[in-house]
Amino acid sequence: MSKKQYLQKPLWLLLAITLLLSGCALQLVSDFDERSLQDMETIARKVNGFYLGLSYQPKNERSYQTSKGQYLEIEVALEALRNRQVIRPMNELTLKQVDVSLKLWREDRQRHQAADSLSDFLIKRRKSQYQRLFLAMVKGEEAKQKVPPVK
Repeated sequence: MSKKQYLQKPLWLLLAITLLLSGCALQLVSDFDERSLQDMETIARKVNGFYLGLSYQPKNERSYQTSKGQYLEIEVALEALRNRQVIRPMNELTLKQVDVSLKLWREDRQRHQAADSLSDFLIKRRKSQYQRLFLAMVKGEEAKQKVPPVK
């Protein structure tokens, strides 16, 4: 084989591989899920309402007992959202975000139960923390609308 033929062979191979791969689509994220987006927005609204409601109460009325029902309702909604994300293929990032939210929610509930009150500072901080978490989840899910599904 001459030197010229030897150099042309990898070029043809590279061209053939490029043509083959251009026909293949690679999808690294899950498809858009309208229900997940709605659930994320609903839970975000509930969490925001929870902390806003606490902020309007006098500090001596912010007991865990008065908030227990809302903690449970939001935790149930987060668990349902998590279960929905588990069954979606290629959805590791959203699942991780939901897991972080669920872990933080449980920790915050336990801290409230132990202290039996929440300060204005903690309410403001947690409200802001959850707004950032849910905003990231919602933006991530909305971005999936722009990715055409693989057929």
